[in-house]
Amino acid sequence: MPKLNQVTKQKILTAAETVFHENGFQGARTTLIAKRAGVSRPMLHYYYRTKEELFQEVLQNSFGFFVTHAQDLFSGENTLRTTIENLIELFFRILEEKPGLASFFVNLLNENPALITGLKVVEQEHLPRLFDSLLAKAREQNEIQSTISGENLLLNIYGLVVIPYLTAPLIKFKEDRDDAAMRSFLEHRKEQIKEFVWKGIQH
Repeated sequence: MPKLNQVTKQKILTAAETVFHENGFQGARTTLIAKRAGVSRPMLHYYYRTKEELFQEVLQNSFGFFVTHAQDLFSGENTLRTTIENLIELFFRILEEKPGLASFFVNLLNENPALITGLKVVEQEHLPRLFDSLLAKAREQNEIQSTISGENLLLNIYGLVVIPYLTAPLIKFKEDRDDAAMRSFLEHRKEQIKEFVWKGIQH
């Protein structure tokens, strides 16, 4: 058998991510993943023995990328407002690159939540606690008055950012937006969310 090749492995992971996002775990077929990756099915199974194994790595990479970059935002001396704005920017950047990600995760949580809750990276995610620390500091400095928790702040941001991607077909249809108009709408909304979230926790 051939040696493991990182380029081939990455092609498989990229193809698998697309197929899983489009079809979910149950609907995805390894034959389609192999075809998208440009490899044979036996070659795919040489790298990943089962669909479950491949799926777990795709999930770990998706969550891992977000969690690592999101938690890095708290590692410097950024203010609460800057951290909120940078996190919103990160969310939009990820969803712009992978617009099917939002619906994929929602469907997966409904279909089989254990596939997500069992991930190691989920245990390593501490964004609510990191936000709690920044919120406490902002209150001490009289920047904000809100008693909102880090968890609820994070959920508010999630909801505001994700909903337009979950409902994108309807938003485009209702206002007869083409792809360019939709990108403009989302860019404008991103800036509105930053202002809305910050004003919402000042009082």
